[in-house]
Amino acid sequence: MEIPIKINRATVSDLSEIEFIRFSYLSIGKKPVSNIFEESIRNLTDTFLVARYENHVVGYILGSLQSLIPKHIEVKEIAIHPDHKGQGFGTLLLASLKQVTVEFNYQGICLNCPDELSSYFEMNGFVEVEMPNSLYETNSNFSLVWMNPFFEEIL
Repeated sequence: MEIPIKINRATVSDLSEIEFIRFSYLSIGKKPVSNIFEESIRNLTDTFLVARYENHVVGYILGSLQSLIPKHIEVKEIAIHPDHKGQGFGTLLLASLKQVTVEFNYQGICLNCPDELSSYFEMNGFVEVEMPNSLYETNSNFSLVWMNPFFEEIL
């Protein structure tokens, strides 16, 4: 039996579905900027992943290499289609990004999230770390990190 859920790298053909998902989270009057996603698909091929269910994109995670914390991937966005929230797609996307972290020997994954989402990420193995306030726009966001247990420092 084939599992109907697949995690793949984002492609240009996924843009309209990714934009629809992102648009569902934006304030009224704001429009998604597709050129940012197109550029991310070209430049962040290993860290821009989509979850597919029944051949439709139901969620995505966009990560990039972190410059403030070397050898880390920073989660820029993670979003799930409103009709598919609470079904484990976000957890699958995070697990897939962890797999990329291990595969490419990154030290970990870091992210900022609103206070109300911190328990979700902690449930997925992230821990709170103290970061200088100057790195972030507000004090209301947590800084969370998942450390790669297989990381090997290469000299």
